[in-house]
Formats: sequence, structure tokens, C-alpha cells
Amino acid sequence: MTQIMKSCFISLAILFIWRVETGAAQVCICPLRMSSLEDLCNSEAVISVSVIGKKEVDNGAMIKYSVHAIQVYKGPVGGIDAVYSPLGCAVDLQADWTQYVITGSLEADGTVHITSCNFIKLWDELSTAELNLLKNYQNRCR
Repeated sequence: MTQIMKSCFISLAILFIWRVETGAAQVCICPLRMSSLEDLCNSEAVISVSVIGKKEVDNGAMIKYSVHAIQVYKGPVGGIDAVYSPLGCAVDLQADWTQYVITGSLEADGTVHITSCNFIKLWDELSTAELNLLKNYQNRCR
């Protein structure tokens, strides 16, 4: 075996052992992006929140963002106090009362899950069209 082959074999063995130890890594593959307006209308959950906390849960597989819901345009009935993001496709939100508009999926247990594939934007950075859609959400998104 040549030195290059030995080096490749050792590298592959280390990667294999690391992958077995850490479990299968999640890969974030986003579908073709819709326009922001389509994304806001077609998502299962559309909320305006201030993020107030962040911690890893489920043995480090998820990030739980504690939130203060400002407006639920579409989503679970009742209060939202957290959104969850899988570590392999996680969103990095500022947990300092920063206000976001977030789209996500609604799970059977009523929790909202978000990934880096979702529409996630700072409130202060929304376009005029996005703000107008949100102001009259129920009539504009049917």
C-alpha cells in the first residue's frame, strides 16, 4: 500500500468512527425557495416573536428558542412560548428580545419547528410588501 493510500484509509477510518460515535449527521437540504410572500402564505406557522432564550434540548439534537409571541398569523391555537430547530439545520437567532417574523412547520403536538430553510427575518428588515401582507394576513393569504 502506498503512503497516500494509507493516509486516505486512516482518514476514512477516523471519519467513520467519529460518525458512528456522534450518530448520523443531519444534512439540511432546502427545496427551491418560494418568494417571501408565497412562503408567508403557504407555511403551516407564521408568527412574530421576540426571542428571549436559547438552549440545547433532546441530548443536543435540537435548539429550543424561548419566545414571547407578539402575533400569531397562522399556527397553533393557544400560546406559543418556544420554537425548535434541529441542530443539523439550525437557525441562529439572537436571544436578546430581538423581534423576528418566522415561518415554520406545525408538529402534531402543537410545537413550531424551524430550519434554516424557512423564512426568518428581523422585523425591522421586512419589505413594504411583506409588512402589508402581514397587516391584512387573513384576507391576503387564503
